[in-house]
Amino acid sequence: MSTARPVHRKSSLQGSNPVAPSVPPTTEQAPPALVAAPRLTAATSAASTTAPAQPVGEGRKKPKPKVSFYQDPEDTARMRGALKHTQVAEGSRSLSDFIDRAVMAEVERLEARYNNGEPFESVAARELPQGRPLGS
Repeated sequence: MSTARPVHRKSSLQGSNPVAPSVPPTTEQAPPALVAAPRLTAATSAASTTAPAQPVGEGRKKPKPKVSFYQDPEDTARMRGALKHTQVAEGSRSLSDFIDRAVMAEVERLEARYNNGEPFESVAARELPQGRPLGS
């Protein structure tokens, strides 16, 4: 008793690419008289050279890089408590926002006291001393 195997059917999706789907060829094309070429004027050509098209999401801010530090667990709990009980009144949207505001307030205080209110020269992350201070 022999049974024949079923014949594989070809999929209509075979050979297609989900990232760059193929466009089926059209047999009808619009007559040249109905297709208008864009007119270039001084205003449109200047606008096209000075204002490139914005990619999707261009209005969004870039995410801030993560900064980490060590803190006593009791101080961390106290910080979270302060945020929780003042979040609505003070307008902090998140713990990161709360920390950012607190740190920048201290930076502004230091700049006012030691640098005539001017920002200090920026320092990259790896330009600060790393590890435990000597003699500790």
